[in-house]
Amino acid sequence: MHLRAAILGFVTASFQVGCYNYAPLGRSSLVPSNYLAVTLTESGSDELAPSIGPSVLVVRGRFLDATERGLRLSVAMVETRRGDLLPWNGEPVIIPGEFVRAVETRQTAAGKTALLAGTALVGMFAAYAAFGVGASATAGGGSGAGSSPH
Repeated sequence: MHLRAAILGFVTASFQVGCYNYAPLGRSSLVPSNYLAVTLTESGSDELAPSIGPSVLVVRGRFLDATERGLRLSVAMVETRRGDLLPWNGEPVIIPGEFVRAVETRQTAAGKTALLAGTALVGMFAAYAAFGVGASATAGGGSGAGSSPH
């Protein structure tokens, strides 16, 4: 019974962590709290450098709203042109529309997540088969309550 509960919990956690794909999104489809990846134009990257850092290509974060100045995001991470991923702490940034090359939304990749969960389950079953239910991490040879040879 405990094994079933552990498997169910593991599969559920796998789907929560999961793998994601980014799909193109039109501006009219923006919903607050959607996780977005906003790809910048060359000029946008250069103009926004003082506020988001040099050579940023993609800004990732939660969509807050669209203002007359542009898209306002709570930034979680930026990706540079070299591919470096730099974490942020949710600071709000406005990205003017003329600096946006593409907007994509994060979606769960069912196939990748299922593959991840399946691989993990196989590993869990292999460990169970190798070590069994009663496996213990303690080593023998310690002092115990048994008889002493002296």
